[in-house]
Amino acid sequence: MKPEKLIKKQMIAEASSNPDKYFPVKQLESMGMKRQKCKSCDVMFWASVDRETCGDTSCVKTYTFIKNTPAKVPMEFAETYHLFNKHLKSRGYTHVERFPIVARWRDDLDFNIASIIGFQPYITKGIVAPPAELVTIPQNCLRFPDIDNVGYTGRHGTNFVMIGQLAFKKPQEYDQAKYVKDLFEWFLDVMKIPKEEIQIHEDAWVGGGDCGPSMEFFSRGLELGNQVYMWYDMSEAEDISQIKPLKIKVLDMGMGLERCCWFSKGSVNQYEASMPVVSKYLFEKSGLKPNWDLYDKFLPYSGNLNMDEIEDIDEAWKEVTDFINTEHKTEIQTADLKAEIEPIAGIYSIADHSKTLLYALTDGALPSNVKGGYNLRLVLRRALDFIYKFNWDIDLFDVIAMQAQEVKDLYPEMEFELDGIKKIIDNEVTKYHDHKNKVSNKIQTLLKKEKALTNDDFVKYFISDGISPDEIQEAYKAQNKIIEVPANFYTLVNEFFESRTTSEQKQKKNALAQYVEDIAETELMFYKDTYQETSDEPKILKEFEHEKKKYLVLDKTLFYPTMGGQAHDIGFIEDKKVINVIKVGSVVLHQVE
Repeated sequence: MKPEKLIKKQMIAEASSNPDKYFPVKQLESMGMKRQKCKSCDVMFWASVDRETCGDTSCVKTYTFIKNTPAKVPMEFAETYHLFNKHLKSRGYTHVERFPIVARWRDDLDFNIASIIGFQPYITKGIVAPPAELVTIPQNCLRFPDIDNVGYTGRHGTNFVMIGQLAFKKPQEYDQAKYVKDLFEWFLDVMKIPKEEIQIHEDAWVGGGDCGPSMEFFSRGLELGNQVYMWYDMSEAEDISQIKPLKIKVLDMGMGLERCCWFSKGSVNQYEASMPVVSKYLFEKSGLKPNWDLYDKFLPYSGNLNMDEIEDIDEAWKEVTDFINTEHKTEIQTADLKAEIEPIAGIYSIADHSKTLLYALTDGALPSNVKGGYNLRLVLRRALDFIYKFNWDIDLFDVIAMQAQEVKDLYPEMEFELDGIKKIIDNEVTKYHDHKNKVSNKIQTLLKKEKALTNDDFVKYFISDGISPDEIQEAYKAQNKIIEVPANFYTLVNEFFESRTTSEQKQKKNALAQYVEDIAETELMFYKDTYQETSDEPKILKEFEHEKKKYLVLDKTLFYPTMGGQAHDIGFIEDKKVINVIKVGSVVLHQVE
């Protein structure tokens, strides 16, 4: 088991056994909450009324807030954050503008994935002072492990806004009771959710080298937010016995803006709640006339199709079909249900993916076949695949431009880069259609081989030849042959690129690590002054050659290394031209000609 998973498992067990040490027990009790154990998953949770289950989707099996939300205040996309910020501002928190979605300050991430990421590691480790000790932030984020869930479950997206409630305090000033009270009152006093409708799960969180116990807030089957008490450094730990206290105690509360918006409206899904204009446009432009009655019956059970939590997607679809037939006394077949839902999921996937492209391209990322760029090309082509498959008259850039209008009350800067984005999208669409014109011959060659295709084969043909599983399936069908395609195909492609990139990076860095074992951490001067271009301060600590490439190690550097999706700086060290800069552990290496 990987250290991250082991430490999380151990942290949950430790916190569950000693709740008074890790959770604000007295504050929870003063709010009328009682500690209970879920009979379905054995998780410890808090609620103001006696319950058999904890309220998680996997335990209750359905969302019961859709078209029947207990919240009394419907909120639009930007309004959700503005109301939250107003609520916490009155309690001493300071608004901070979002960090770029391209995580250029991190060498372990291509994109920002959480509201805390901009503050790790320098602020959370106590190296740099925070902009304020109590912070709110509307951080837009990208994550790609759930691509195959997008459009189907109603709650998954490759982009989202994580509203952050953050605290950076000395241990003696850390006020866990205040933090949970401030968040709890947001749900009660602003969203107007009745107390009896809220459940709080005991859990733990690990990420970015830090970890701690956490409390997850649920209502009617939907997780709304997760308040993490980030107290420990686990960057060098193999298990919980090796974690170390952070210099400052951190609160990291991440709350999905789209989910709160969705819950507040009780919409059929989060896409309709947070992207109503774009969603309406896509249905009108496509001419799709969904069976909304069936979709209304499907959505409450869609959370059971989360591919992260199930082993057999076909069995999960059958269970969802059985739930619908039992609850509504219908007799729909699983294949018919899937056929009705797929084009609807396609519309919402285009809505989601277009916003992901807007966020990423605005901040300087590009679709490609390397690093984080492959994620962008993956969602771009998945959106185009839906448009192509159903022959919809939809221009992807038009949808992206509409997204910029819909988010401008929160992110006005999204309108400024549309001209450049259009050129990028037009180029990618041209490449896509060129491929479509060439792919038929490759598929015919594949058919002649008459071999059984594995999941790895589908991934290989997509990556090497750009052939999608749907194209292969349609070709087989035309010859009266049946072939099953992996339901989690896009997840498999993402995992392939992730593992390849990680492996290549590890091999390179492991080979170079031997040269810097005795070198102290490089001082990163560019964090102090982004615009400084020259300095006489740095000293050369070491020169070496590896695989016919020459490297210099300095005690401090102005050169930004390749990380977070941003290319390295170039320039000169004395009379030597710097052509590459990489970071190995805490030491920066400068490759010179």
